[in-house]
Amino acid sequence: MTQNLRKINPCIDYYQKAGLNHDDKLNDWFKIALIDYEYLTSCRQLLQRISLFKDRQVKLLDIGCGTGTFPTLLDNKITNQVKIFSDLLDVTDYALNRCSVALNRLTHFETVETFLASAENIETVIPRDSYYDIVWSIHSWYTLNAEKIKDILQYVWKLLKPNGVFLIYQASSDSCYCKLYDVYLESCKQANNLDRFITAEDIQQALDAIGLRYTTIDLCYDHTINCTDRDLLEVYLQKCIINHSVDVFSLFNEDVLAPFKSQGGQFCFPQTSKLIVIERA
Repeated sequence: MTQNLRKINPCIDYYQKAGLNHDDKLNDWFKIALIDYEYLTSCRQLLQRISLFKDRQVKLLDIGCGTGTFPTLLDNKITNQVKIFSDLLDVTDYALNRCSVALNRLTHFETVETFLASAENIETVIPRDSYYDIVWSIHSWYTLNAEKIKDILQYVWKLLKPNGVFLIYQASSDSCYCKLYDVYLESCKQANNLDRFITAEDIQQALDAIGLRYTTIDLCYDHTINCTDRDLLEVYLQKCIINHSVDVFSLFNEDVLAPFKSQGGQFCFPQTSKLIVIERA
């Protein structure tokens, strides 16, 4: 028997309030990365699917809820009177508390239960069947155990009601999220025993293997940072590798960053994400 060397989830350490300097770093991150969620909440197919629930009560499970950025932006795009009662699952109390407070300020969302757990333990902490109208995972599967993806997908399928939908929003393998993290894995001792990021293609491969049908929508956009704003660049690179203790300017030196410099005096980091839509008939 071989020992599983995947010992830690880096998100647990990163998403602690003390490490985020009382939210300042996270706020700086969203100066750059909010576009991820703006593109998603402007996706016509997504809005059409949400509108099908019309004026009724809906049960949502948010896996890896983070700080509630996605539902906060989505709330303004919902045009009917639907009420989305939300269960939240995340690996840190910090994220659960931030997201819960954010949702309870919105028109269409309300927090019901919170679960302090990883997606790998979802079957243990949420022992339900045909319970949710919507399950979504928004930019939250990067550090999952690759060996557990198929099991998680199959269990979430079981959690869905008939006509329910599972939405996964994940960066593609050619995204700078994944490329920058690969540099970290290859060059930094602190990354020992960490796996590469889970990509949208990994999830598609797992869905194909277990025979679940799905559709995908590609969303392409750029993260841009002024070359003179070293503080913001530092926050961005640390967030991309989920580690705020690394000297990112040594790790990502001028040679590494040179391909991302544009003629307009900006760093431009191309991103491609996929919205994977899994419908339960």
